Order: sequence, then structure tokens, then C-alpha cells
Amino acid sequence: MEEYTDLKKQIETEILEYLTKDVYISENYSFSQPKLVKRITQFENHIYPTGKTDSQKKYKFWYDIISSRISAEVKNVDFDTRNIRVKSDRIIDSLLSIITNLKLAFWLHRNGQAEELNSALEEGAGWGNVVWKKVKGNYERVDLKNFYVINQSARTLNESPTIERHQLIQSDIRAKEGVWKHVKKVLDECKSNMYSSTVETQANETTVPYYDIYERNGEVCLKYLKEVNEEQINEKDENTYVLARVIVAGMKAQSTNNVEIKYILFANQIPKMPFKEYHRGTYKGRWFREGLYELLFDIQVRANQIGNQIAKGLEWASRVIFRHDDRLLVQNILTGMRNGDMIKTRDLQQVEVRLQGFDQLANDWNRVIELANEIANSREVVLGNALPSGTPLGAYNQLNANANKLYMFIQEKFAIPVSELFEEWLLPELIKGLKGNDIFALTGDTEMMDRLREIYARDWYLRNLLVIPPHDAQIREMLIQSKMEELRKRPVLFQKNTQDAFTDFVKYAYVDITSEKRDIEADLQTLSAILGQEADPIRRSFIIDIILKEKGFDVASFPKPQGRTPMPVMAGAGASQ
Repeated sequence: MEEYTDLKKQIETEILEYLTKDVYISENYSFSQPKLVKRITQFENHIYPTGKTDSQKKYKFWYDIISSRISAEVKNVDFDTRNIRVKSDRIIDSLLSIITNLKLAFWLHRNGQAEELNSALEEGAGWGNVVWKKVKGNYERVDLKNFYVINQSARTLNESPTIERHQLIQSDIRAKEGVWKHVKKVLDECKSNMYSSTVETQANETTVPYYDIYERNGEVCLKYLKEVNEEQINEKDENTYVLARVIVAGMKAQSTNNVEIKYILFANQIPKMPFKEYHRGTYKGRWFREGLYELLFDIQVRANQIGNQIAKGLEWASRVIFRHDDRLLVQNILTGMRNGDMIKTRDLQQVEVRLQGFDQLANDWNRVIELANEIANSREVVLGNALPSGTPLGAYNQLNANANKLYMFIQEKFAIPVSELFEEWLLPELIKGLKGNDIFALTGDTEMMDRLREIYARDWYLRNLLVIPPHDAQIREMLIQSKMEELRKRPVLFQKNTQDAFTDFVKYAYVDITSEKRDIEADLQTLSAILGQEADPIRRSFIIDIILKEKGFDVASFPKPQGRTPMPVMAGAGASQ
């Protein structure tokens, strides 16, 4: 068994306290994230904590009023991959932006990002929180059921250590050979032929072994970190804490839910926390914000109660019961009568069976649904249902506009972390090593390649202007054309300049998703209105170019009308040779 018991003990304690202890958010208010996650999971899967039957073994129906409201929010937020665009405010970057957007669109299509973003938005609507984590060359969404925020009252993940639980198979462990320590020992000593979705969930037997791996991100004592990496320890290290990523292998105890850490597989210092987070609701003293499931807990419970009360009452009310003094006659009616038979009796009567209080239950149901609509912003106009007859068109439009204001706000909140993860994590990876052949494969246009060469040639000219003897405009164009011809004949030089240009592009590029979408659409409507009144053909041509550029068209490749001067190319692409 390896040493480093201090760090292993710290992680064991953090996991145990997170799973078993409540934290006080304010006076007389305690909170437990794992308990809340467990309850959300039950509501998400329509599960009663006490089972599907009541004390009389009668089936309890689940009247789901939450799923439709989550779907309505996802539909109205309308977040899609087409909203993700790479932009730069520099004119010189217009062509690089077009190429990068083509590469981004290709990557989004190949990696199924449309489905991933919709799934993340559904989780954000229902659970109220979404966390993405940076991984090598990509990102992944964190499973909130196995995501332990140690400081549960933190405002952001930058204020708390976090621990993720993973269940890996042998192939996953062996793939880390050379990166993780003790891989062979973990394969031999930490396997379990049981799988459980969480630590507290009842495990199921499996035919292949699984391994519990825990990843901790957050501050750790520098002394512990140096011990693991066998580095020299200084006196100040014991009181110094640094951000680090620590991966350990653990096993669940047989009798309890306690986790025993067996081996420390990896420990390394990190510059910052590898997370981006989205929260639907506001901060109320705890990191885990409210989603629609939690907001509608009480509403869903009451809806189930009313629905089951009505169902039970209607079951009795639907029965046909007769009353007569002759007991034998009633028995014959039940067992021996056929359709159309006649009976002779004076006092045979049908007993009226009616659900008493049905009107009150129906009114209470309507109040519950109305309250759910208020909380979830899910009135008829949002759900797509017909409004009451006689509703004026103006009132309909006003209701629709007011309802969409919240969804626009949610769209902006969701777009902020998504744009950050694309800009910081994916954009550098997408254009890393992008070569001329790749650009041609994306565009299929030799003219675009020539324009790219012209950008590099003009940038080379401006960078070397001070060392070039005095000359006129004609010689300037000859020098630029000569440089372009050199780039055609020397593809290696062209590829190098391509990489340099995109490296420089990353410094100025940003990912625009939806924060400016409405402003752009409003501007385009204004320009379209002006275009209809503009008589000057040159000004009309410029306005059309602006509209097409905002729509993503490569206007620079369009033929120019007579009498119009092309826009100058500015320096800054980084092609110096």
C-alpha cells in the first residue's frame, strides 16, 4: 500500500461529509445537495419515495406537470448550433473568420453538438444547473448526480473544491498506462463486479469489473502535492495551498456508503479550475440553484394528490349498485340477469353513488395549474395551446412578448458559459495546425486561397515597408504580386504563414452566440428599410454588402460594380517573411 495517507484521508473525509452532513445556509435552514439531487432524480423518473402503491395496495398515478414546462422552455429559448459564430472586429480577419466558421460548422456537425446543446439546455431547465469540464481537445458535461461540491454554499466553482465520481472499465484504466501511477495495482485490487449509478444507489451485479475513480479539483496543501510527486518539501509548503487536479482510485465499504481511497493515481498543479457553469436561478446562499423540478416540487405533489383523489372517487362513482329488501333478488340480478330481462318488484332501487367534493377538487386542480404556470412562465401562449375564445389579438401579442422576455434572459445566461468554453477551449484546438489543403477542403475555392495569399503578401509588404527603397504604387503592386507568386511556388512557406495568421487571429477572435443576435436582427431590419428608400446605386451596394456580411456571406468574393473602390486590407495577420 502506498503512503500519502494525509491526502487520501482528506479526500475520504470530504466525500463522507458531503454525503452525510447537512450544511447551514442561514439560521434554522440546513441544506444537503445530495438529498436534493436524489429527490430531483425521483421526480424526473416519476417515482414515489414510498412506492407505486398506497397503504391499501391501490396504484398511485403520477400526473406529470413538469416535463411539458421544461419542453416549453427549451422550445422557446431556441438555442441551436447555428447561433454559434466566430467573429473578429478587425477587417483583416474577415476571411479568417469565414474559414474558421466553416471549420466550426463542420466540427459541430461531426460531433453531434446540436443534440448535446439541447440536452444541456433541458438539464439546465429541469435541474437548474449545468457544468462543463475541459478535457483534452474537447469538453464534456458533468454528471450532477456524481458531482460533489464540497463547499455547498459557494457562489461559483472557483470558491470550492469539487470531486467527480466515475465508474470506469478495464480498457479505460489501461489506456492511462504511463500517465497514471499504480495502474496494475488498481486493476488487480480495486475491481468490483458491481455497478451503481451513485455511491448511495443499490449496486447491480455485472459480468465485467468496474472501478471507482474520483477526480478532485481545487486547492490542496502544497506539501501533500509534493509528497505525491516525490519533490523536495520546504518549510512554507505546509501552509501553502495551490490549485491541483488529483485522481484517486477508491472502493465502497461493504457495510456503509463510506469510500476508502486506495491509490493516488495522478496529482498535478493546474492554473485554474477546469469548469464552466450555467445557473438558471439566482444565488440563494447555496451553489446548487433552483430548476423547474425543485420550483414545482410542492405543485407536483399536490397535483398527484388531487389526481389520485379524483381517480379513487371516480372508481367508486362508476359502480352500479342496487338496493332491495330481498337479498336473494339482488344476488340474482348480479349473477343471472341478461340484457332485456324483466323483473317484478316494488322496492328495487339503484343506489346513487357520486364523488362528493368533485367541484372543490377540480377548482383546486385549476389553482394548482395556474400557480405552476406562474412559477414556470408556461401559460397557454407559451405552451402553444389555444387561448380562451374572444381573446383580442393585441392581448395575445402582449402576453407572448412578456413571456419571451424571460426566455431571452435565459438564452443570454446560457450563452455566456457556452461562448466562453468555445472561445477558450475549442477555438484554439479547431484552428491548430490548419493548413492550406485543409482550407481548400473546407472551401473548395481556389479563389479564396488566392485571397488568403494576397492577405499575407500585403501584410508582408507593410511589415517590410521601412527596408524597401522609395517606390510608387505600381511598384508596390508588383512587389505584392511577386510575393503571392512566391507563396504559390513554395507551399511550405504558405503553410507556415497560414499557421501564423491563425495564431494571431485567436488573439482577436471571439465567439458570438446570442447576446448580440437580437441587436443584429434589429440592425438588419433597419438597413433593409433604408435600402428601399436609397436611390444612390453605390450606397445601395454598400448596404447590401453589410447585410450579406452579417448573414455570413463572403462579400469580398463578389464582383464589384463600376465606380466603387474596394475596401483596403489592414495589417495584422502575421505573415512576415
